[in-house]
Amino acid sequence: MANSKKLTLFGLIGITMAFFGTVRSVPTLAITGWTQIFYMLVAALLFALPIALMSAELSTGFPEEGGPQVWVKKALGEKWGFVTSWLLWVQMFFGMVMVASTVGVLFGYVINKPDLSSNNLFIFAVILISYWGVTLLNLKFDMVKIAGNWGAIIGVYIPFVILVVLGVIYMFKNGIQPNSYLGNFKASDLLPNLGDLGSLAYLSGIIFIFAGVEISSVHANNIDNPKRNYPIAVIASVILLVIFNLIAGMTVSNAVPMGKMELANITQPYMIFAENLGIPTIFVNIISAMILIGVLVQLSAWVLGPSKSMIKVADEGNLPPFFQKRTDKNIPITFVLIQAIVISLVSVLYIVVPDVNSAFLIITITTTILYCLVYAMIAISAIRLRYKMPDAERPFRLGNKGNGLMWFVSLLSMLSVGITLVVSLIPPSILEPSQYTGYIVYQVVATIVMVGIALIINKLKKPSWKKTEVVKASSKHDNDDQIPSSNMGGLQS
Repeated sequence: MANSKKLTLFGLIGITMAFFGTVRSVPTLAITGWTQIFYMLVAALLFALPIALMSAELSTGFPEEGGPQVWVKKALGEKWGFVTSWLLWVQMFFGMVMVASTVGVLFGYVINKPDLSSNNLFIFAVILISYWGVTLLNLKFDMVKIAGNWGAIIGVYIPFVILVVLGVIYMFKNGIQPNSYLGNFKASDLLPNLGDLGSLAYLSGIIFIFAGVEISSVHANNIDNPKRNYPIAVIASVILLVIFNLIAGMTVSNAVPMGKMELANITQPYMIFAENLGIPTIFVNIISAMILIGVLVQLSAWVLGPSKSMIKVADEGNLPPFFQKRTDKNIPITFVLIQAIVISLVSVLYIVVPDVNSAFLIITITTTILYCLVYAMIAISAIRLRYKMPDAERPFRLGNKGNGLMWFVSLLSMLSVGITLVVSLIPPSILEPSQYTGYIVYQVVATIVMVGIALIINKLKKPSWKKTEVVKASSKHDNDDQIPSSNMGGLQS
């Protein structure tokens, strides 16, 4: 019976892609024109691949429930393990608002009301409805099972393929458009323009495409043949993301007129392709509905993921007993409801910030900054555990002997994190000069507050918070025939 609960290689790739694969990020990539090739390679080689390789070793070497929080705790102690879980949880307050904002844009096109995509009140209302909707569904059903199967296929893979095919046909028919983001090519366009530092901020948005590359590590206890399948699945997911995003990004860059890119509106290029190629407008309605499913799938996949780590550290005494409550399906109900409430409050930004493009990019960058802090701790932990626990069995190991390769990968990851944090504090060129100071202050304060809250909670924790019975019933439940939704491992082969 246990084997029926094991993830296959295809299932694991599917659920990993569902975590962070979406056409939603294509406009952020496309707006950089030819420079996207450089940005994408930097993001993949310096950021995603090192994190994926370290996560592959850490998750198969230390496969306990909790993923990154467990690795950091073993390496750096309980305080930083808690901070890791906290950051992985709070980053979604910003990230999921940004993701959910695209639901309103897409829904407007589904019902032939594209003007709604620029209506801030409508976007705000749809964020509330969509996020609370997927939250309530996750309390009743195993939505991750859906996310790893048909949801990702309908909402991610098919739209990506259609976008690329139409983009290539458009390019063959019309060539490189002189008024597009690819027009008037010069060799210097392949590298960032250091004279326009604001354009470097887009690198942070592009790196966000790969944020979550390590999250599938929570499945380490539920993978069929982890020694072989986990590293293959994560690395394959990174490679597929590079290919899909770069081809899609280039074709969209060629179709959208310079200065007209709408970051929150992935439907825009489909409309241009359909009109130019004589495709009936109902096609745009259908593809918008499909992408809408993909976005809802992504929201659903993230509802329970970070909460899984948080419930573990709550049980260990890092948070009061109120946070340790579970439903009869073992779902960390307190965290799930708190995050839905806070995300509702954060979504008010879409009312007070008049420009949807600016709000979208700013929130994306905030999420990336918080994620980078986690990745810095993962990189430090990976090398620290090589010396602290050298004899631990590592089914997947970076390098057959010695620690040289691990040092290289860890330092490469730290370098990429440092670069990302620096460019994230450069005000994007999309902002007005009068907004630059406010932007920098916001990013710095948001980061300090998010980390500071975790450190304060850790300082105030009491011995009475620790769960006296180390969730024996829950542990049994984890191994029963019914795999809990909070384990994010309910996908059956």
